Amino acid sequence: MRRRARFIRRVAVFLCCWSCPLVADEPSTPPRPSLTPLARAQARYLVICLDGVAFDLAEEMYRRGELRYFHPPVPLIAPFPSVTNTGLVEILLPLGARPARGYEDYYFDPVANKMRGGIFQRISRKSFIHGTFRELFDYHPHPIAMSAEYALPVFGPWISGHLLLASLKENFLLSREPVFLAYISSTDPASHVSGQGLLRDLLRRLDPMVAELRRASPVPVEVVVFSDHGNAWHTMRKVKLARALRRAGFRLRKKLKSPRDVVIPAYGLVSCDILYTQPGEEAAAAEAIIGTRGVEFAVYQTPEYVQLLGPRGRARIYRRDAFYRYAPAEGDPLALVPVVERLRADGHADAEDFIHEDDWLRATADHIYPDAPRRLWGAFELLVEHPASVIVSLEDDYYAGSTALDLFAVLLATHGNLRRTQSLGLVLSTAGPFGLSPAADNGDKLPAALRARDFWHHLTRQRQQPWNALRLPPRRCLTLTRAAGLTRPF
Repeated sequence: MRRRARFIRRVAVFLCCWSCPLVADEPSTPPRPSLTPLARAQARYLVICLDGVAFDLAEEMYRRGELRYFHPPVPLIAPFPSVTNTGLVEILLPLGARPARGYEDYYFDPVANKMRGGIFQRISRKSFIHGTFRELFDYHPHPIAMSAEYALPVFGPWISGHLLLASLKENFLLSREPVFLAYISSTDPASHVSGQGLLRDLLRRLDPMVAELRRASPVPVEVVVFSDHGNAWHTMRKVKLARALRRAGFRLRKKLKSPRDVVIPAYGLVSCDILYTQPGEEAAAAEAIIGTRGVEFAVYQTPEYVQLLGPRGRARIYRRDAFYRYAPAEGDPLALVPVVERLRADGHADAEDFIHEDDWLRATADHIYPDAPRRLWGAFELLVEHPASVIVSLEDDYYAGSTALDLFAVLLATHGNLRRTQSLGLVLSTAGPFGLSPAADNGDKLPAALRARDFWHHLTRQRQQPWNALRLPPRRCLTLTRAAGLTRPF
């Protein structure tokens, strides 16, 4: 009986948030002027991660007047691979986030020499939340609810998204946290399997939610929305790496025993692939797959450089502190030679063509591969406990991953590669143009792009409070709304 009552309350919350508009007025001008510096420092901030929302989609909706409570969106460059674990770890590092256990939740542990994670550990709070970057969220969906979003094809993520947004609003109003950090998972599976129409409908709920929060809160409320990576919509085809590896003499295994064994954790449906080999076999594995249709390039790390090879050529990327050098040996696989020539002519390269990472960012913010040198090095450092031997970036209309998920998911969009559309998340803020100083003149231009690692720096600057004000210890997450009687702390 209690379970039935809880289910009825869930349905009621969904029907209310869907059928009843949260705001009656539709202002053609900004809803109210920006807060004064003192009021901004006293305001409560709701900071929401919407998983997998692409910058291009948000920009289009903003230009059409669909996100009127927010200032213009700013692109946020995800790390590589452009997946949730790496993206959120880099974003949350200033808050004390730990490296992810793997690039995905099903991962290879080379120390134990076995696969870990997967669906059964994903639905466990103890393994999925505790000891991970997810502990930093004040609000996080229950792991079972996240997994169930795929249970109802097409409409599952859309229904879950509406329920979670209603739940989030209630939990924020009940909380006293000055900065309330929340995670909404539904937007990423909505991108994958629901299509742009239903995803847009979820995003349209942001404006009325802001209006309701401001009416209901006794103190000023500002809302900042960000995403951990983008998504690209294409007609999708699955890449066939296993066949190429077997032809080269490799054996696909779940453990590494012999020199020609290779482990490929297959989880989700994404446009990158992660390979683990025996030490010294990285180059051979990369060579085996670069001729496969759909492979854009493969990359592996050595102590001196990151080696990149693909159908369009080969290059090495060297690093010296915060300086990077792009050294093509055959062709120009990342199309960066003109960028290097321009930076050299402008005096931003030293005698050995090492260029500071900030100059790389400014020069490649609109490039097909934004901030590529730093991101390729970062793929093997800091973000995951067990870095890959080889990482494969696929073309936009190819994907790799779970055969089981492939059986019932019609893939409409995906993410993971180094390219711009899949790499660019977003930041939207009601408090002011994100990335600009609060004292900036109206004529100042928004930044071309921000790095994921710099998100909290810009948030504290916008909020005009010291950096330490946001260095918060891990807090207990709330899974579902108290309004539905389903709140359970982790």
